[in-house]
Amino acid sequence: LTTAVLLNTNWELSLYLTGVPDRDPSNDLYGSKTNVSVRDRKLGMGVSLPQDPTARVRITLLDEERVTILGSSEGVDGDDSDEDAASQVCYTDISGQWKLSADGKTVRISIPIRGYRRTVTTTGTIQKVFWSEGESPTSKTSSTYSIPEGFIYGDIAVGYGDRPGSLEMMDEKVSGMEMIPGGLLRVEKKMGILGASSKLLPCGKFSGKMLIEDA
Repeated sequence: LTTAVLLNTNWELSLYLTGVPDRDPSNDLYGSKTNVSVRDRKLGMGVSLPQDPTARVRITLLDEERVTILGSSEGVDGDDSDEDAASQVCYTDISGQWKLSADGKTVRISIPIRGYRRTVTTTGTIQKVFWSEGESPTSKTSSTYSIPEGFIYGDIAVGYGDRPGSLEMMDEKVSGMEMIPGGLLRVEKKMGILGASSKLLPCGKFSGKMLIEDA
């Protein structure tokens, strides 16, 4: 693709947010039980992809590599038509950015998002040792995953669609006919003493659908 082809196109992005673990998940007594089909090595150890979108965002790719947020909503069938600016997932008064890779196969999109946090609680059974009596004890542990307020960055493969004049963002095939979102979301997180350095860490995945107005 070329930048000119993507210019002024409208998209609906489905965000599957996982967040970044606030602590090392390997320190948890029990890892979260994860269906193999929703695991993704790109997301890191112990992180599972939601089955349904966490949020939907409608955007336009403008000139000068700017992204405008048309609206956003939570959940699978969210409707942003009646939502005020304070309740939307993304800021509508702040522009994001987009850039096509040199080979024309991947687009990076940054969008301004409000803070996100989720807590995953898991329960496990401690195996009885030979001197214990009674039922096996159980223990609960929780892990918190978050995304700070600010920009998230998404990379996804793009190409021409099946319909004339249409474009598509590519999903990934994992096994058989099963597909998972093809875009990787990352967030910048401060690292080191006093946040002297930063690193882009995976915080979810996304898919995109081109919005074409009916003639």
